[in-house]
Amino acid sequence: MVRNPLYAFVLDQVKKEIHESPHELIQMLSKENKENIIQEISNMVETIWQSPDRVLALREQLIVRMLTEVHFEIFMIEPGHQPSFNGISGELKEYLPEFAQKQIDSGDFVWRQERKPTKDEAYDLVWGKLWRSNLDSKILGQIRIYLKDYNTNPERDWYLPLRYACAAWVEYQFRQEYSLKQVIDGLLAVQYSTFLDCVSQGHKDPLAEWEKTYNQVFPMPSK
Repeated sequence: MVRNPLYAFVLDQVKKEIHESPHELIQMLSKENKENIIQEISNMVETIWQSPDRVLALREQLIVRMLTEVHFEIFMIEPGHQPSFNGISGELKEYLPEFAQKQIDSGDFVWRQERKPTKDEAYDLVWGKLWRSNLDSKILGQIRIYLKDYNTNPERDWYLPLRYACAAWVEYQFRQEYSLKQVIDGLLAVQYSTFLDCVSQGHKDPLAEWEKTYNQVFPMPSK
């Protein structure tokens, strides 16, 4: 059986992000938790390698992980964050306690039944979830390069547009669920959501496909 060459990316990233992490919350993870994370990542990588269409399998995993990551990230950024993208407000951090209590499986945390977490508790909980999903995204991003599923012109690559589109779509959905004032209209939100389709359906150049569909240049964020 040929050894999966993608594991080289995994081992390098795991060493930096888990075993050599400067973050106290990661250092406090038990050996069992670290081993579970490594096994989950290994399974993800093996699924891609064994797929009959590795690029499509990669994209499917990337969309799932990226949606999870931005689901947490939009609660960690501040108003006026840079770069600025229409649809990502930086105004949701004040909702961290409500978000953590309602949407994150908090295991045996007592607030699940008795109270909302404090802002510090919510921050630690969401930060941990963000770190975990970001680790997957980093590894998948490296595999994407290995599989040559990118545009050699960085300004025309689809990875960052997908990330911004995901974040704007997730924030729109959160604001809709909580009856908050929207920062973009529904039509634009749906347009952003279709970027995910351009990626998942296997278009060779998802960015060009999206721009052709809407006859406009994707609005990359201002710096």
